[in-house]
Amino acid sequence: MQDIPLPESCCPATVWLGPGYAVYLGPSLQLDAHSGAVHCLAVGVDAPFTLRTADGAERVVRSALIPPRTTHQVIAGGERMLFFYIDPVAMDPRIDAALKTIRSDFAATPTAAELAAAANLSVSRFLHLFSAETGTSFRRYRLWARMAHVARAVGEGADFTTAAIEAGFASPSHFSDTFHAMFGLTASALLPGTRVVVEMRK
Repeated sequence: MQDIPLPESCCPATVWLGPGYAVYLGPSLQLDAHSGAVHCLAVGVDAPFTLRTADGAERVVRSALIPPRTTHQVIAGGERMLFFYIDPVAMDPRIDAALKTIRSDFAATPTAAELAAAANLSVSRFLHLFSAETGTSFRRYRLWARMAHVARAVGEGADFTTAAIEAGFASPSHFSDTFHAMFGLTASALLPGTRVVVEMRK
């Protein structure tokens, strides 16, 4: 896919990153079909947008809460979009502890077996409970935590390659492919020229 930079004539793009959330507000993006790792609230700031699902069905809406692991495409109708990504909250303290460990120790790549043992659960029970509590899979959430680290590091001045490797991605191409599959565009099409505001971390 050819990178298409954000239009300069519309409005500046800003990404806010904070404990439990990430927000994008800026020019409408030419997104490919993708599947997110966490819930995303999409809002057409200037006009309704078309939400296309994996089966080809389309709805014109002004806002939509899109569940994780749901293949979809957002076709913007106005100049600006807002995307609000919401970190899952677990009622089960064992899964809540696992979420906190993943967020704080993403580069060490804690395995499902290690986190299951810490929670006194079998791996299969841990994975089932993790999905039931969070609405996403263990693998997807671990990728989301790594992605958040890359965005924070880039916002603080790091280059993509260094940030991606530090976050645990095997290579820059692994990061690029994962970003496109999760958000529907390449990181190089989004982040250059986008203001990244890093809020207080947990």
